[in-house]
Amino acid sequence: MVIKQAELSDLDELHHIECLAFPPEKAASKEAFEYRLTHFPQWFFKAETAGHLVGLIDGSRSDKPYITDDLYEQDSGFDNNGEHLLIYGLAVQPDHRHKKIAHNLMAHILSYAKSACIHHVSLTCKESLIGFYESMGYSNHGISESVKGNVVSFDMEVYLGK
Repeated sequence: MVIKQAELSDLDELHHIECLAFPPEKAASKEAFEYRLTHFPQWFFKAETAGHLVGLIDGSRSDKPYITDDLYEQDSGFDNNGEHLLIYGLAVQPDHRHKKIAHNLMAHILSYAKSACIHHVSLTCKESLIGFYESMGYSNHGISESVKGNVVSFDMEVYLGK
């Protein structure tokens, strides 16, 4: 498996994986992916196995410590000098799950964040995934302000050493 920066030419495949991993009301739109790949591509990574795209992780720097619904919209809350990294999505093709791809993508973006002197990373997840993210070092900060898709989400966070 190889992890590298995603490119705009990957847009259709990335969005397809997103739609397989999230229900329609929670999945990012193709336009949102295009915006992220254009404005902060340094926080959008893909995993490939045998030359095939099998997973993704994306986020952005922000001055906000946690994801709020406005951050899912274009031109909102993104700050390339922000002190926090917000992870918007982690998705793996169904037939490639349970192979540590998600763990490797997360380790990659956390390492990249640390090298960029970011010390706080957060994401939202549904209740059934709390244990999964805790296994990667995150702690549960409680119910999120984000109600995207009318789903109760939880803020998860990890502090990276200085």
